[in-house]
Amino acid sequence: MKNILLLCEAYGGGVKTYIDVIVENKMEFPAYNFNILISSKRLENDININKNYQVDDNLSFGMSPIKLYKALKNLNKYVRDNKIDIIHANSTFSGLLIYLYSFFNKNVSYIYTPHGYYSLKSMNKLLKYITRRIEKKINNICETVIHVSKSEEEEALKFNLVSKDKSIVIFNGVTEPKKSDEYDERNIFTVVNLARVDDQKDPYKFLEIAIPIVSKNDNIQFIWAGNGKYLNDIREKVKQNKLEKKIKFIGFVKEKNILFNKADIYLSTSEYEGLPFSVVEAMSYKLPLILSNVVGHTDLVENGENGYLYDFENFSTAIEYLNSIILNSELYEKLAKSSYQFYKEKFSVDQMMRKLLVLYDNN
Repeated sequence: MKNILLLCEAYGGGVKTYIDVIVENKMEFPAYNFNILISSKRLENDININKNYQVDDNLSFGMSPIKLYKALKNLNKYVRDNKIDIIHANSTFSGLLIYLYSFFNKNVSYIYTPHGYYSLKSMNKLLKYITRRIEKKINNICETVIHVSKSEEEEALKFNLVSKDKSIVIFNGVTEPKKSDEYDERNIFTVVNLARVDDQKDPYKFLEIAIPIVSKNDNIQFIWAGNGKYLNDIREKVKQNKLEKKIKFIGFVKEKNILFNKADIYLSTSEYEGLPFSVVEAMSYKLPLILSNVVGHTDLVENGENGYLYDFENFSTAIEYLNSIILNSELYEKLAKSSYQFYKEKFSVDQMMRKLLVLYDNN
């Protein structure tokens, strides 16, 4: 029996889903025992941590050398006490931690899933150069780097962040949902997004897309579910435009199925992604997609088949795409059907587990 440590500082959003999906399907890995070490610093409201998870908030060390020292010390103790064979680190801070820890322990195998490289963010040239150097060092100490989308892998190879022989693409997968048979008597067409209200997800662009559409249509609403640093500010902007009944930033939702069951289209305005679970979930609910044309989104959309990609800077095309779908029921049905088919073919939880099993067996 091999012991795997799933290490996760950014236990929130898609990274949380990734960890939880593996743990929920651990029966697919009969030869492995999973240990989970996380930080609670990025938890959404009302989220209960699995009682079998170990929590160490020093993992969120930020700029604190004291917390970093404690995180390394606690990680070493956990690895020794639990006889860990493989450390599977998730997201940037966990990646940096295993890079530093690898100087002290070369007897374990290291696997890393970036979930969207930090260097994909907008930043000045010097900071981007330094960030890419660090990301390359993290990847170099790993036996395998899991990219959750082909576009993420292409970006890594393009900037020499990882060698081809170390890289593997394993798409994020989700369990097929239970559809609701409830009928929405209000007959309101609903455009949704499920994401943090922060810089990466760009809620202000979501608002700019929504305003011209709801201003001309009484039976359309836009809903953004998720918490984040801009939540109060964006709500104030909606209030200033007197559109509270049509554009709703509802904060964290515990029951995502309620949101998706009332939705008609999924709209994402992200600046970059790894491969977002929320979009994959939207596909499993047969939702057409309107996504920014960025890394992590391009793997999910075939233009005109299951949705459309729009230029991140020129979001006026997103408005055009939304209007065309809203006004054309035949187009809507075609996109919805294809979205579900793409999910079944590429993004089921079964394919994710099968590929992870092969990877763990080879490390």
